[in-house]
Amino acid sequence: MQTTHKSNKFFYGWYLVAASWLMAFLVSATAVGIFFKPLLDEFGWSRAQLSLVSSITMLVFAVLLPFLGRLIDHLGPRTMLLASAAAQILSSVSYGLAQNLGLVYLGRFLYELKPTHGTQVLINRWFIKKRGLALGVISSGIPLGQLLLSPLSQYLILTWGWRSTFFFWAGITAVVILPALFLIKDRPQDKGLMPDGESIAASDKSQIKTDEVSQNPGLQIKDALRKRSFWLLATTHTICGVTCGLMATHIVIFATDLGYSALIGASFLSVQGGVSLLGVVSTGWLSDRLTRSKVLSLTHLIRSLGLWVLVVPLLLGWHSLPQLYLAMALFGFGWFTTSPLVAGLAADFFGSLRMGTLLGILLASHLIGMAIGSYAGGLSFQLTGRYRLIFVIVASLELAACLIAAMIRKTKQNS
Repeated sequence: MQTTHKSNKFFYGWYLVAASWLMAFLVSATAVGIFFKPLLDEFGWSRAQLSLVSSITMLVFAVLLPFLGRLIDHLGPRTMLLASAAAQILSSVSYGLAQNLGLVYLGRFLYELKPTHGTQVLINRWFIKKRGLALGVISSGIPLGQLLLSPLSQYLILTWGWRSTFFFWAGITAVVILPALFLIKDRPQDKGLMPDGESIAASDKSQIKTDEVSQNPGLQIKDALRKRSFWLLATTHTICGVTCGLMATHIVIFATDLGYSALIGASFLSVQGGVSLLGVVSTGWLSDRLTRSKVLSLTHLIRSLGLWVLVVPLLLGWHSLPQLYLAMALFGFGWFTTSPLVAGLAADFFGSLRMGTLLGILLASHLIGMAIGSYAGGLSFQLTGRYRLIFVIVASLELAACLIAAMIRKTKQNS
């Protein structure tokens, strides 16, 4: 019989959290919204045309994600993280060399191979009791990247040009991320540990693989897809994607439409990123202590409130920087909190057996939403000359997601 005890040493899983956080942090340096206006100015494309690049590549990637998840289940998350690091480097190079839409499409597609999928599977394997906190800490890398790297990228664009800025971030990613991947171990059992830092007696190490499965065997894909809770999760994540696609692609240029500078627009992303640091860590910590679905519902409520604060004054014919920054702060609190909460709920409800594939399906639903939101923003502007209507729609959708998340329940059958 296997015996475990709590190790007094620093748990190796936190090193993996740090490496995963670093990957998430650098992704924000080449966020779509920062380079949207420079690409328009360079090539003279319409907003709808450039938005369509994001939408098409995200839809294609959404189809691929479940299959990539299956590869993670078979090959391990470390393989996916290596592929992700290579893709981020090649994405920036492709953008930097772009002379036509073809290389822009390639760069955008490679950019979508983000580390999120692999790190969520990795951390769900390494943590159970502190799963919410660990996922939240990793997710804080993206908003902190927005806070620090978005204005830096905007400054570099103004100083060096957008092409040189892409090449700069390709080099930084290669130098910083690739060595960090040597820290990655696919499972705690590879280090003689159990999730959350439990040690395994040497005489019991032959039973590790069996014990790993017996802890939380989980569901087969076909069984999980029959569960009401899975489709409720997918629905909330799709709505989340619609809003994120709109905001990530259009918020900087939206600011310039109101008469503010591109640096002010980039600062909107920074405010969202800064406040989201508080959001992802606090909701991650809270979700380890309260029902995770209720925390997800609260997140969507706060996102909706932020969007209403943004759009209502515009409908009344006025706006101000303090009001816009308040809207960005409220929305920012819930900007990245949904991803770790959904990943944690998926692991809680459906176990580790097909975690990569199931998370792939959920991430695909988010990407489909992002594709819709990104293109809808450009199309809405092209048809109406403003973003007010699309902001009303997404604010309403976020309120609906709040109600849907509140309906998610875990039963003995994980339904």
